[in-house]
Amino acid sequence: MATKKSSTVSPAPRMTASDKKWQAQSDLRTIQEAAQIQADKGRMTAAQKEAQNQMAALSSVAKKK
Repeated sequence: MATKKSSTVSPAPRMTASDKKWQAQSDLRTIQEAAQIQADKGRMTAAQKEAQNQMAALSSVAKKK
């Protein structure tokens, strides 16, 4: 017999100081890479084109019922 799952959400685990430092470093690398992409016209154009392709694909999925 199927049982109904609880609708409560588990809290995220607490991050240690080491985890927080790693996350900050990772976030910085992400920001640096984004800045490099934005400064490179070819990469930015390619990224925007890919975003359009993915939006179109997701749109077609979202419309299906």
